[in-house]
Amino acid sequence: MTPEEGLHALIARGFRFQHIAGPDGELTIIVGTYGWPEFCDRIEIHGELEASAARTGSEPAGKAVWRRRGDTVSVIAALLALPAPGVSTVDGPAA
Repeated sequence: MTPEEGLHALIARGFRFQHIAGPDGELTIIVGTYGWPEFCDRIEIHGELEASAARTGSEPAGKAVWRRRGDTVSVIAALLALPAPGVSTVDGPAA
């Protein structure tokens, strides 16, 4: 998977993206979010080699129940593999 293919997969899942520019007008970060009932998935992409993602809950407000950092493709793959909140996995209950 390329970063572009990963972004298209996230968009197909319903993620919404914002492109944020710095003071000089250069793109500095791409932020994507997807809302679940009582949870929010978020990805921040700083470049092909730097990204982070998290799933946060509404109670307590904003507490991360899952996080991942790394290169963009790995973080996107982990986010795409993350089951919906409350769905059990072989490793135990999901966030």
